[in-house]
Amino acid sequence: MNGIRTRRANARRRKVFAIAAAGAVLLTGATVTSLAAWLDEEWVTAGVDGDPGVSASDFEVEQQVQGDSAWFNRETGPGGVVDFDDLALNLSPGAVVYGWVSLRAADGSVGGTVSIISTYTDGDSLLGDELTYGARLHSTSATCTSGGYSGGSELVAPNTELEDESATTFVLPAGSGAAGTPTTVCFRIEFPLARADDALQGEEATPGWYFESTSN
Repeated sequence: MNGIRTRRANARRRKVFAIAAAGAVLLTGATVTSLAAWLDEEWVTAGVDGDPGVSASDFEVEQQVQGDSAWFNRETGPGGVVDFDDLALNLSPGAVVYGWVSLRAADGSVGGTVSIISTYTDGDSLLGDELTYGARLHSTSATCTSGGYSGGSELVAPNTELEDESATTFVLPAGSGAAGTPTTVCFRIEFPLARADDALQGEEATPGWYFESTSN
């Protein structure tokens, strides 16, 4: 009988030890495949100054020539007419005439870089093939005269052939809350004395320029 009680006691101790070991494994999580967890979520939205949403910029260049009472978008040829005054209707060898166009970024527009390209093609006219031009940047149109032309900064070297299509660039500041500060391009057209030829009497020419603008 003592042997039987001893075996039963040993069996009970082994059972207790097994339960205790299982509890230890449970507590360490070694055999647990999933447990309950707290969940939380956070969201954000792109925006500016506390308002949701972002948007693309605007880029718009406006022009004004002599005689304009406002600013205009002239995005197809021939565009605005740069007025070289009455002398340009009767060019004699050695004559020089001046004209201007002002450009600016529209209200709310970003700034940009502007390229100026001559649209005159070699052979368009006998007179045009002999004329030369130059251009300078000025702050106002008032200086686009024989006396004020040399001010500002050079954009196109004097005595450049009209058919020269080399692009020259300048910068237009942005317009923020108002239109950007205007930049005036002063043109100088010359009929070189050395190119005088009786065959040019009464001939006409139509110089032109194209402004290609790229936003910053």
